[in-house]
Amino acid sequence: MKNLDHKDPNQILNFIKKLENAVDQPLLDLERREDVKIKIRVDEKVPPAMFKPDPLIPNGYIANLLTIRAMRPDLFVFSDSMEDLSAIHHCACGKEIDIQFWKICPYCARSFNL
Repeated sequence: MKNLDHKDPNQILNFIKKLENAVDQPLLDLERREDVKIKIRVDEKVPPAMFKPDPLIPNGYIANLLTIRAMRPDLFVFSDSMEDLSAIHHCACGKEIDIQFWKICPYCARSFNL
């Protein structure tokens, strides 16, 4: 996990494919995966790094522009917690950021020097 490039979705997917359960079987059934597209609209009243349900678009969300710019376009979401993919970065602005979700800091727009 230390050598995993969290900026590269292909490396993350390859890491996920290698995960096994206690009886050496694949932990996840990637054949049954589901690609989901989320609609997100800009609303500058939403605080940084937060998403709120969109009152106008069913199943949509609102977020401020910096949050939308900062988020990764490809996220891997599981029904269970996947803390193995977590990569905490302490930004110069004082915020703790999990870079598996962000391209830049969603609070101050600084890029990550990894």
